[in-house]
Amino acid sequence: MSYGAGALIAIVASTGALLVLSGAGLLRVDPFTAVGVVVAVFGVYTVAYGAASRDPLYYLLWGGVALAAGLGIAASTLLNPIVVLGLALVFVAALGAAATLLRRRR
Repeated sequence: MSYGAGALIAIVASTGALLVLSGAGLLRVDPFTAVGVVVAVFGVYTVAYGAASRDPLYYLLWGGVALAAGLGIAASTLLNPIVVLGLALVFVAALGAAATLLRRRR
């Protein structure tokens, strides 16, 4: 399966699950939180795809950023979004440093 097809499935499935849970009255979801959950699910999919990819750094980097952004959006009432942005930047820097060290060892 291609990355795009899997990403579309992840987005549509998570949106559908949120709609079913909200429509059944099992979960109260505001639109802002729903967008955050969908972006976080997309980030998890991207990280999982990257783990099995030939270019894992690219997918791990953007999957981690999408996951952090989604969690920051979804949990904006609990967490300060600036803290989440800072964590995402630290994540990007750590992956860059790890990639540089791995390339020097080869």
